Amino acid sequence: MKNAVFVIILAILIFLMPDKREPFNPSLNFTLSVLYLIALVYFLFIQSRNNKNWLRFDVLFLLSYTIVHFQIPFLASIGIEPSKPSFVWINKQVVNFATWMGVLAINLWMLGFNLASDKVKYQINNLSPKPFRVNFAIYDVLLAIFFVGFLILVGSSFFTGEVQGTDTWGGGAVYIHLIFSNLLCLRIIYFVFTLPQNCSLLKIINQLSRNKIFSIILFMNTFLFLISGDRGPVLDTILIAGGAYALFIKPIKLNRLIFFILIGAFIFSMIGLGRGERSEGFGEKNILERGYAEFLNNEDVNITNELASSIRIQYRALDVVPDAHPYLYGSTFLFSLTNAIPFGGSLTRSIFDLPLIYTDSSLFFTYLGQGNWSTWGEGSEILADIYINFGLIGIIIIFFFFGIFSKKIAEKASTKNLQQVIIYMAFMMSVIYINRSHILYPLKDVVYMLFLNYIFTKVIK
Repeated sequence: MKNAVFVIILAILIFLMPDKREPFNPSLNFTLSVLYLIALVYFLFIQSRNNKNWLRFDVLFLLSYTIVHFQIPFLASIGIEPSKPSFVWINKQVVNFATWMGVLAINLWMLGFNLASDKVKYQINNLSPKPFRVNFAIYDVLLAIFFVGFLILVGSSFFTGEVQGTDTWGGGAVYIHLIFSNLLCLRIIYFVFTLPQNCSLLKIINQLSRNKIFSIILFMNTFLFLISGDRGPVLDTILIAGGAYALFIKPIKLNRLIFFILIGAFIFSMIGLGRGERSEGFGEKNILERGYAEFLNNEDVNITNELASSIRIQYRALDVVPDAHPYLYGSTFLFSLTNAIPFGGSLTRSIFDLPLIYTDSSLFFTYLGQGNWSTWGEGSEILADIYINFGLIGIIIIFFFFGIFSKKIAEKASTKNLQQVIIYMAFMMSVIYINRSHILYPLKDVVYMLFLNYIFTKVIK
């Protein structure tokens, strides 16, 4: 009975299915957005009856999905064009189908999530964490070594606020940071895991003071990445710390979640605006000061525009595949699976003699947009990544089972089994970025953190 709304919406969507290419229809996009809103509100209402914590994977995933897939088409349906229409509207004739596909996919995700059995009622304060042992003296020294090693290898431009990414760091810095970031995230889980339930902020600060090496590295890592303008690693630590806090210590209420999201989105937007192409000319202002000045001088700034513009990748996918380029038939998925194992990705590419653009959907879309001589990465998008590999049928199947999987990992994490918590937290820290990337994006973090956890809980004690 609780799934009747999703089944009805599914039937309506079948009736409303547009052609893949047709003129932009404001009334259809508005109707589809309303259907999604109904499904969203109903889904959150159902989940709130069993789970009073709002800082969880399904809520943040839906928030990110909403911004990416519905902000631009909904606003366009009421006459508000995006700030950079030529950048977003790759082909406006596929927008109707893209919006319809977005509603269809997430409706199936919600249906799958609700169909998964409710074996656990998320009463987090009634369960105690399963005991484990870690030699934190060795762990924290190793964490410090990898942190210092990353700072040595990354280069001085990292600290200036100049626009850059992992592709400018060099191979050594990239691999060192991969291990360091997973060590740090796992250490955050360990720390929160051992705190008593309902403990106060003062108690948390007191415990941090007893873990000096961990606390200093956590602070320095956050500070350095903020001043460098790289928001991803900071967001990872915030999400994993907040998710663990909500799971083990105290549920986060809806009003607090909204407050934290608004404050965080504003600060991150200022950081994004404060970055530049070259460090010369930045003057004496820090990155937040430069970002705030840019915010005041730019009337078109919207804190969700950067995330929402990822929808353009879905438009590109529908515009090109399979008419101008055949489906990839899972090549990027194969590479994502094998790339979670050290050297597995490069070995797979050499075995199958796979061109580089077919190993990652972001490279594929960058090639489609700019050819061989690209100057920046265009990124990817969760539905586009599935579509270019398996088409609409793939989206229907994968998103339905992804909904079931999302429910299961949350359910198992609430039992406070450490391995299940690690899997859930890996998805939690990727929850915002996953909609502008691909569905297997958290897999590498899952594999690395589970492996490191095995080393430090089973081998090194």
